[in-house]
Amino acid sequence: MKKGTILFSFLVMFSLAIAITPSAIPQVGTYTFHGAAGNQKILKVTTVNNTALTTVFGANWDDILQEFLGLGCHQEGARAKSVVVSVNTSAKLDTSTLFLPLGILDVAIYVTNNWNWTTESFSNTPDRFNETVTSFYDPTELNAFIQTFYATWYFLLVNVSMQTAGANFAQLPTDVTQYLGAIVWEDKWENIGNTVVHHAVVGDFLVNYLTLAAYPYLANCTETWTYDTTYGSWIEYSIMDDDSNVIYKFSIELPGGAGIAGFELPIIIGVSSIGIISLIFVVMKKKR
Repeated sequence: MKKGTILFSFLVMFSLAIAITPSAIPQVGTYTFHGAAGNQKILKVTTVNNTALTTVFGANWDDILQEFLGLGCHQEGARAKSVVVSVNTSAKLDTSTLFLPLGILDVAIYVTNNWNWTTESFSNTPDRFNETVTSFYDPTELNAFIQTFYATWYFLLVNVSMQTAGANFAQLPTDVTQYLGAIVWEDKWENIGNTVVHHAVVGDFLVNYLTLAAYPYLANCTETWTYDTTYGSWIEYSIMDDDSNVIYKFSIELPGGAGIAGFELPIIIGVSSIGIISLIFVVMKKKR
């Protein structure tokens, strides 16, 4: 695998970056999305244990992480930046355009410009423009979408995980805990409060559904995605080894020591640019 290959889909199929503001956007049904154009956020890699990551992923652990998170994500201190371009909380997803029989679903669509991971200062120009993520209002509709999508396009019977639906988890609505609790999770995945936890064991695979590449977990580990409960933003990702030591971690960087709970400053979460929607177009093109 070449280090120059940048798929930007953090530990499988995430989709870009979302902004969060203190003000709420009108809800559809039970849940409420938050966010506004112009918000920005920086994520920072705070922990990289080379030896432990080699144990989990092998000698090319840095290539694997960079394939799923982006070039430079393996460096402690590396930062990634995102700025929101637009937010549409009244969007519709017509599943018939994807040859799925689920009708028209309520979604929120976020568009952002993004800067790649770097240990240097950010340039004035984004590295990636107008990247889009789609978030579902109804978690039961997300369940049905994932199950139907993979059954239709891949002939796979799967439920929700960050590997199958990460593109739809870049930004969640509130109530976060209630939303995550309504998800039908794949085996070894679970919701605990405001987190999504993956208990990976030896012999499981980290799968890139865009390229169908798969990488075995060589040791047991626990991956955790953490969301802010006030605004639904994804604020942290970590990997722990079998002894509960944190071996990789990145989290939101708040200017001036601002706290998550108060949201004194606008906050935006950053993830990668390859997601389910991109995957759909690739699959459709191959089927033509």
